[in-house]
Amino acid sequence: MERRLLRRAGYVAGGLVVVAGAVVALRNTDTPTEQEPPPPTPIQTIVKEFVNDSALAPKPGNRPERPADLSVLPGPHRLQVTWAAKTPGYEVQLRGEGGVIRNQLIADNAVQFDGLEDTVEYQVEVRAVDSFGQRSDPSVIRKRPSDNRPDESRYALVDHFDGDVVPDPARWRLANNAACARMSRGVGDDSHRLMISAACGNESVALRSRTPLQLKDNGGELGRLMIETDCPPRDGELLFDLVPGPADLIDSGLPPGTVRVKITPDSVTLPGAEPVAIPRRTGLSSRWELVLRTDGLSLWRDGTKVASSGFVPTWTSATPLFGFAGPPNGLSYIGVDAIGLSSAETPAFVPPPRISATNAGKATRTELMSGVLGGQLRMTVRTTLREPMEPFTVEIAGRSFPARPAVDGHVFAPTYRFPIVADLPADALVLSGDRRELRITVRGANPNISPVVQHADLELIPDPAGKPAPDQAEPPSEPAERPRLVLASLNTTFLDAAGRKIENNELSSRGRVVLEVTAEGLAMHAGLAGIEVFVDAQRIVGIPTNKDGPGVAGQWRIALNSAAFPPGPHNVEVKAISTDPNVPPGYTTTTWSIPR
Repeated sequence: MERRLLRRAGYVAGGLVVVAGAVVALRNTDTPTEQEPPPPTPIQTIVKEFVNDSALAPKPGNRPERPADLSVLPGPHRLQVTWAAKTPGYEVQLRGEGGVIRNQLIADNAVQFDGLEDTVEYQVEVRAVDSFGQRSDPSVIRKRPSDNRPDESRYALVDHFDGDVVPDPARWRLANNAACARMSRGVGDDSHRLMISAACGNESVALRSRTPLQLKDNGGELGRLMIETDCPPRDGELLFDLVPGPADLIDSGLPPGTVRVKITPDSVTLPGAEPVAIPRRTGLSSRWELVLRTDGLSLWRDGTKVASSGFVPTWTSATPLFGFAGPPNGLSYIGVDAIGLSSAETPAFVPPPRISATNAGKATRTELMSGVLGGQLRMTVRTTLREPMEPFTVEIAGRSFPARPAVDGHVFAPTYRFPIVADLPADALVLSGDRRELRITVRGANPNISPVVQHADLELIPDPAGKPAPDQAEPPSEPAERPRLVLASLNTTFLDAAGRKIENNELSSRGRVVLEVTAEGLAMHAGLAGIEVFVDAQRIVGIPTNKDGPGVAGQWRIALNSAAFPPGPHNVEVKAISTDPNVPPGYTTTTWSIPR
């Protein structure tokens, strides 16, 4: 009897388990469950050697020789290092008192270390890096920075950007399209420099000197100006513009009488003269000096004259603009070490408010600026409309004021940036909203058409009897950040068996061809783990480039058997992989056509 009861209890317990399971199953059917997201796809930082039957990949050879002719030029808080170029890349290490403090991969034969202590001796080690990441033995040199500067006695105003306020707003204003750039004291390695960071497409930004350049005959020399900077970058430009009027930002449609000097990495152009070729020195700061004389102009780099012209300006006072144009991707990070002018009569400065060039309607809260007698509103406008624009007017708080070209005789033309100015009385300086900004609307001859305001700034006239409110000025910019490292850029070329370029990638016959892949650059780069080649999305080659450490740049010739592919066009993609998971891959694509 007892055994029968125990058996029945077991059946009941089993039934409870079944029922409980059914309840859980029903609950799972009726109630959605939270599934864990799939793990993220691992970021590729390694390229494994791979070659399929249709290709033949190159192999590493002997390790490269150590760099020759290593030299160091010291400067204030910096060392400029150069050597003879023989390989596609280099690894440069800077050792201080605590060991390695900087380690850089570059594709040029020059590098500049900034932000150093003038009293410390540093050791520089340079290793050549070939296309497969093989390293040479290091070339080594020791040096300490020097606080000696070139003679600056001919400049009445010199700014080394090492004061308490960098940049000094009483001296420098930055003009750019719709706030695409900013300037500030550098941080970290760039702490002793003025840094300008820009993402402005293919258009320049301008550093305006509030101190005009005044020409005075001093033994035949009328005046001079100087800038020490690492601009121009590769595929960029450095511009000296002397504008005889209150302009902030100009274009290739120059105002009448403007002196423009254009400096590229390979040439310089002065007014009235043909371009002159110069040795390329990207990545290093150079001191550029423009000298104006009664018999013409001359341009000097680091104390050596590089170009001259018989052009003599007719004006006696001009606004100096230092223009910076970045590479095609529009991203610039520019270091400025010094600027000098032969005149030093800087106007009194009142911090201007933020300016909003939008028709925002009537503000709920307004107030007049204090401590000023009026001001000059300097604007740069542009439109693609081919309609009459002049005369311009500017509206502020329901009132309209005339605006004129910044330089007499300058005629407005569509697509070009055009500088205009408007003189404003004190009662027109109405600050609106919680941000206490000056809201403006610029109109053309047709009041229904408004040009785009690319940039606006306000030069204020201080009231000797009063002080401006301390919080009515525009807040300073955040420190400019150095852009992230990227991989060297990729290019591809198809060659025939004799090494000749195949035009339009169209093969004349089936057989062996060579795909030449080049990764090149001049600035610092992220480490290269390797390259992969795909034909119609199928991987056919993988070449590691980190034999002794990350690669930098290089060239690889891959033999392809075109007979292994069907006739017709094929997509070819080359992918570069970084050793750094935070650096996106590089790509280049092309098409080749195989005959029947």
